[in-house]
Parts: sequence; structure tokens; C-alpha cells
Amino acid sequence: MSNDQPATAMPVWDDVPTRDDPPGDGYYELTENGWGAIIGWLSGVDRMVRCPDRLPHVVTEVCTEVCTDRSGTRKRTVPRSAEDQQIIDDFINEYLSDAGIPSRPTGWRWFLKLPSGYTGPQIESLVNAGVGRLPADQVRPSQFAPRIHETLQGIYASG
Repeated sequence: MSNDQPATAMPVWDDVPTRDDPPGDGYYELTENGWGAIIGWLSGVDRMVRCPDRLPHVVTEVCTEVCTDRSGTRKRTVPRSAEDQQIIDDFINEYLSDAGIPSRPTGWRWFLKLPSGYTGPQIESLVNAGVGRLPADQVRPSQFAPRIHETLQGIYASG
């Protein structure tokens, strides 16, 4: 028996629209970590935009030395290396993979379209609260991704 239904392609990160520059009001830049990536993906590719990442990124190094200053601590900022960025990207993609989400392309800044009446920090807070209500042993992205999705769907349905 043949299936007369047209095949629906699964979304991919490349479906997220691109812009030359960051969007303005009404969008929230997602954090560059697994949490920001999973929130973006589970909100839906149609609720995100991306632009090339042209920001200068830095890493703060903290060194403890004797007699450097009163606290014995010296901090300095150095440019993020390609190796640093690869570690960040690998961690994000491992996190996504555990939740059954495809790897995210590198070199982009990701922005979430905000529903009416919400700020980015409010959305993150609601997602955190939703995940926080799960049993304490639910610590893997594959375990809490359904709750994140449910929370985000509720937010967008009300916004």
C-alpha cells in the first residue's frame, strides 16, 4: 500500500533564516551554550533568525600567584582561540545530540523571536522553572527536552 501523504522533511538548522546583521527589538540573542541552543531549536526554526558571528570573543584567564596583588589573584583577558571555539561548539553539539537534535552549524549568532509580552530572561526563567519541577534524576538533555518543549509551546500559545 502506498502512502499518498507528501513527505515532510525534518527541519534543520540551515532552515533558520539568515540576516546580515542582528535583528532589532522583538528578538533575544540565545546564549552560546547547549541550553541556548536547545531553547532555540525546541522553540522552532521558524521562530529564530541568525547572523554571522563577527564579534570579538575573549576568554578570561585567572591565575593565582604569590604577591601579585592583595588577593594574590591576577586576571587577564585574551582572545578566544580557534581551539577554545571548537571546544564550545563540540559541547553544544554533544548536548543537542543527547536530546536527539541535529548538530548546529558554527560561525553564527542565534536569535529567538519573542512572543508578545515576554522578554528573553523571562522565557529562560520559565524554562528553568519547568525543568526544575522534574524529578532530581532527570539530568540529561534527552530527559528534560520534552519539558522544555512543553514549556515553550505554552509560552508561544499564550503570547
